[in-house]
Amino acid sequence: MTSIYLASTSPQRRALLTQLGITFKVIAPQIREEHHSEASAPTITHLVRRNALKKAQEVARRLTEGLVIGGDTLVVTNRGKMLGKAKTSEEALVMLRLLSGTWHRVLSAVALVDAKTSTHKVAHASTIVFFRKVSDATLQKYVKTQEPLEKAGAYAIQGKGGFLVEKINGSYSAVVGLPLELVAELLDEFGIPLWNCWNKEESSRV
Repeated sequence: MTSIYLASTSPQRRALLTQLGITFKVIAPQIREEHHSEASAPTITHLVRRNALKKAQEVARRLTEGLVIGGDTLVVTNRGKMLGKAKTSEEALVMLRLLSGTWHRVLSAVALVDAKTSTHKVAHASTIVFFRKVSDATLQKYVKTQEPLEKAGAYAIQGKGGFLVEKINGSYSAVVGLPLELVAELLDEFGIPLWNCWNKEESSRV
């Protein structure tokens, strides 16, 4: 059975892969993500795909075998402003004010790299998320929970931030952080059907 590695320390991505029943090990990528505040749609798509691939390739270079999964997620407002991860409460509040009462796009890429051959495949999902309008006081209360920190767009749809979301058009798992349908698709392209990854072992961390 091919060993699978996740090039991410994101709890959300770990939980999603575990949900798929995949046995994997986590290795943190040692790179800096590329983010820009504003860019055209094609540029943003290229950026999120490149970030995912760079993470997977960096980890793959430290291995002799196995398949490495990398991911990256970016939020883009309806005015074309790119939002990465909120680093501070102040930054999170600014992001949430931009998103409240309108729609935004979540771009989430996944890359798979064969550590032995360096062969790689990349895919991405684009999901539209509609936020309901909430009061500024409510946004401040949400920020105080600290959940928005280190989240793309300053919210977690799978957590308390779910109350902000009115509806989505596209992949739910992509908004969480990793499009599971694309993980399964790329595994198939590497000749590894998803069911072949299912067993009773729990995912572990290295």
